Amino acid sequence: MIGREHRISIATLTDYHLQDFIRCPYQFYYFHIEGKITTQTDWRKMVQFVVNQVVSRYYKLPPICQTTKKVLEFIDDHWSAIEVRQFESKIHYYKALANITDHLLQCLTTERIENPPLFLYEKFNINMDELGTELSLTFEVAEWSGNSFIIKKYLVDTDEEMNLLFKNMISVFCEKAFGQLPERIEIYSLMEGKKETFIPTKKDVSGGLEYLNMIKNLLQEPKKYLKTDSLAVCKSCSYQKRCYEGININQERFNSQ
Repeated sequence: MIGREHRISIATLTDYHLQDFIRCPYQFYYFHIEGKITTQTDWRKMVQFVVNQVVSRYYKLPPICQTTKKVLEFIDDHWSAIEVRQFESKIHYYKALANITDHLLQCLTTERIENPPLFLYEKFNINMDELGTELSLTFEVAEWSGNSFIIKKYLVDTDEEMNLLFKNMISVFCEKAFGQLPERIEIYSLMEGKKETFIPTKKDVSGGLEYLNMIKNLLQEPKKYLKTDSLAVCKSCSYQKRCYEGININQERFNSQ
């Protein structure tokens, strides 16, 4: 690796930290550990902010006002803060706008929301003795169901590893904090228009604890971090130059041995 020999102390496992770590450990290290702030803004974070605002405002409306027109108005209100230069190209910008608009409309207006959500963008923290740390999780949307509740996550994009993270984290957190598992977990990937549905069981809680322990151990050892192999992540990463310089230095050291 690139000189990261010290062990990191993990006081709190936070969902957005883990999400960034899964996307790319190198990027996570530069931003969250070294605190290297760049002038280039991550387009995903900008778009995710818009999504969060739109979903939150929509769920706060009375049912009669939850219309397609309102979703479009909310998107227009918040998207205006995003600049084309924050994307890879103009094509990327307009593609993101079209996909997010289309798929948010589908997700939000397909089913009528009769009752206010149980949780709406609420952050919870709980001490986890089994992990030796605190667990922090934001519930974007939690809706009442017949005998339990339904957790919904609206993400710009996701993949199998990200879905696994949230499935495990939500299952463990709900069992520990509420003493009850959600009826189901729905994860929406808005760039692709996909929805993944998980029905957690008690077995997922024990497996989730093992998974979170593994992630915690990985986080604590920066020298073992592996660079992502995702071209989509690298293309829009503001740490590309720093990252490649580190790789070249490592290669030179290896060749000289």
